[in-house]
Amino acid sequence: MKTSILNKLLAGCLTVLVSLPAMAQEDALKGFAGYVDFGELNSLFGEPTVQISVGESLLGLVSSLSASEDPETAELFKRLNGVRVSVFETESMVDGAVDLIKNVSSKLTGLGWESVVTVNSEDEQVRIFMMMNSNKVEGITVMALEETEAVFVNIIGSISPEELGKVMENFDIDVNDIEIH
Repeated sequence: MKTSILNKLLAGCLTVLVSLPAMAQEDALKGFAGYVDFGELNSLFGEPTVQISVGESLLGLVSSLSASEDPETAELFKRLNGVRVSVFETESMVDGAVDLIKNVSSKLTGLGWESVVTVNSEDEQVRIFMMMNSNKVEGITVMALEETEAVFVNIIGSISPEELGKVMENFDIDVNDIEIH
């Protein structure tokens, strides 16, 4: 019995140690104007099938590595503070998901984010917001919800709307699958 308790304690400590860098990175991103708190997505949707959380250090490395191949993309990555993507596969529309999208949208509007795209259909909810500051985009947020998938994207840093596709392409996320009616 003592071995079982010790194993559980060790497993718990290991879990905390492994999650500390991700939590520290998330905390570092919270200070930027373009950061969006989506709340506890895992408690609503379960475990994500895709989760990307990249901060300034890794973006700087990606920028350096891609400078000779694609200077335009390298310059873009230098201006970003972070990229967060969570994709959840679902079997049906998750109870409370539409309310979450509406609540986060309301909070973003209250914080000065500009709504760029809103789709309210029976089988799809899409919201795209931009945080503008003196004609400069400091953040882009995409929330897309449909019957079998929920996608949450937060790009933090200086980016133009035209560059959104390039950022997502580099992280192998296909934004073209998000249908906007």
